[in-house]
Amino acid sequence: MPVAAASPATPLVWLALGLGAATLLAWMIRRPGAQASWPRIGFGIALLAFCAALMLQLAVDLGNGTSTLHLRLSRGINPAPVAGLRTMVACYLGALAFAGWGAWKLLRPRG
Repeated sequence: MPVAAASPATPLVWLALGLGAATLLAWMIRRPGAQASWPRIGFGIALLAFCAALMLQLAVDLGNGTSTLHLRLSRGINPAPVAGLRTMVACYLGALAFAGWGAWKLLRPRG
C-alpha cells in the first residue's frame, strides 16, 4: 500500500481538490460577473479543507516523529538526504500559513 493512501489526511486533500476542480469547472462554464461571490466561496472552502488536511497530517507526523513527505532539498548525482523533521514542520507551517491567508482573502466580506 502506498504511503499516501495510508495517511488520514488523504480524503481531505481529495475533497479540497474535488471542490476546487468543481468550482473551476463551474466558473469556466458559467463565467460569472465580477461581483459574483460563489467562485471566491468555493475556492476559499477548498483552501480551508486543504488547511485542515495539512493540520491533520502535521499532527500525525509529529505524533510519529517522522514525516510522510520525503522531501529532498537537492537532486543530482549526489542527492541530499531526506530533509529532517524540523525542515518538514517548517514546510508544513509555511504551506498552512499561505493556504490560510488565501482562504482568509477569499472568504472575507468585501465592502
